[in-house]
Amino acid sequence: MATRDEVFPSRFLKAADLGGKPTVVTIKEVSREKLKNGNGEETSKSIAYFKGAKKGLVLNVTNWDKIADITGEDDSDNWPGHRIEVFPTTTEIGGETKDCIRVREPAQGELPKPKKPVVVPKPPLSEEMDDEIPW
Repeated sequence: MATRDEVFPSRFLKAADLGGKPTVVTIKEVSREKLKNGNGEETSKSIAYFKGAKKGLVLNVTNWDKIADITGEDDSDNWPGHRIEVFPTTTEIGGETKDCIRVREPAQGELPKPKKPVVVPKPPLSEEMDDEIPW
């Protein structure tokens, strides 16, 4: 048997597509597209597309604001090339808990190990001492 998602594939990323794991993606482009809402009415939505990904992410206000914060750019024309992390979570909508996708800044990964400091030997204490008292 086939699953619902196999029979009716979506063009857009859903929480279930992430397999319960966060994924770091690079924004390829953001476009405005007309989509139908639950009532069949057309609305204009922003869709973020990612390098190497088949599906785009329909942006809500929460994710838009987070991407703007991460990139330092409110204009989505300046987002391509920036990396973000998408992760599955849940949210309350109309008193029900629903699966959703949220955005955050990618973890830095392992930081480079600091280089060993150069140690300059101190002169012997006898050379530093001066018997004169300045006052």
